[in-house]
Amino acid sequence: MTLPEDYTLRRELNDEVHTHQYEKLMPPERASFIALLVDEAARSQEWAHLARLCEIFGRKLPERESKNLHMDLGEFRLKVERHQEFTRYTFVKHGAFDNPFLDSAVSCLPEDWFAGIPGKTLVAAHIGVMPGQSRNALPELSEIASYFGTDTLAGSKAGGSGSLVYTDFRIREDGFSRFLVIANSNLPTQSGRLLLRLIDVETYRMLALMALPDARSLIAKVPAMDSELTKITDAISQGSDKNDESLLDDISGFAARLEGLISSTYFRFAATRAYFGVVSNRLSELRESPIEGIPTFGGFLNRRMEPARNTCESAGRWLDLFSSRINHASQMLRTRIDVRREAQNQELLAAMNRRFHLQLRLQQTVGRLTIAVFTFYSVNLIGYVVDAIEEHFHWHLDTTLIRAVSIPFVALIAYSLVGRKVRHALVSSEFLN
Repeated sequence: MTLPEDYTLRRELNDEVHTHQYEKLMPPERASFIALLVDEAARSQEWAHLARLCEIFGRKLPERESKNLHMDLGEFRLKVERHQEFTRYTFVKHGAFDNPFLDSAVSCLPEDWFAGIPGKTLVAAHIGVMPGQSRNALPELSEIASYFGTDTLAGSKAGGSGSLVYTDFRIREDGFSRFLVIANSNLPTQSGRLLLRLIDVETYRMLALMALPDARSLIAKVPAMDSELTKITDAISQGSDKNDESLLDDISGFAARLEGLISSTYFRFAATRAYFGVVSNRLSELRESPIEGIPTFGGFLNRRMEPARNTCESAGRWLDLFSSRINHASQMLRTRIDVRREAQNQELLAAMNRRFHLQLRLQQTVGRLTIAVFTFYSVNLIGYVVDAIEEHFHWHLDTTLIRAVSIPFVALIAYSLVGRKVRHALVSSEFLN
């Protein structure tokens, strides 16, 4: 049967579940991994750098770049994982050893190639995987401590296999941390899962702590910011020598600085919350059982990382709190400004209304005077006409009587012409009121 055309990303989405495959471990094995923070420039150089390593060991790198790469280079196995902000390289070397940390998995790499890996090193660790003798047999802690050179150990029995895991979470002079695994599992994939979880815990706990310097810097600014915001809100609620416009400028300036802090730390704090979640998840997947005399991985990390986690969360809460307070203060001040401006607008409209009525009364007065003047001159003109007729035709007309009789008619005509404008003004005034 022929399927319909594939969705463009079907294969990529399906293969996503296979991107983080477990390394099959057959103890004794030595593993070294390094996680580097990468920017765009470093990311663009990674594939070419890997191609040079493959050329050295007589292998060919795939032409198409991918997020994950698994290769057997003969002397060692290489796994590359390219994440959003970091890339992780894991080198695994099979073979017996006396001390897992003296001859590491990266010792067969060209030194200039290893030092030139693109990016900035965030995590590096050597992991020795030794075969166990018995699930019930525990090695002496003094023997384990000799591999680390310290008595500050953390460790536990991991999972149903009862494999033993030890570390001291310290960076040595060579720049690497150390982990020791005594594998009691029967399946290579079980040891591989354990190795991946340890690598994830070490990588993501460091990524989670990247926000700590920003959080400490922010918390150091909190007292001054709180004092400044309190002064602004007190000035709004209790009054001050500043007018509302000046207070609004102060609020706008504070809000702009706060938004700058939020913008510069939002991604880091959000990533930190996600990374702490990954660490907690990986620790729970270890299914630890305690080893007498030393703390478990989860107990050690939770106790040591909890203050840092609280600091980061506290810094995020302070930003949210400041944002909420500045929004409330701004809303309160804008409401007061709007109420005051509304009152000013009402006063302005009332003044305009009074001025209009004054103009209307003046127009009415002028209209009445216009009617009187029109009537006076019109009656005089009529009188002149009557006098001229009387002088020319000798009709014996009474000029005074005719003038007197014409006054009402002339006044009515004047009122009908001039009063119309006055009535229109009155109607407009009633409409406005």
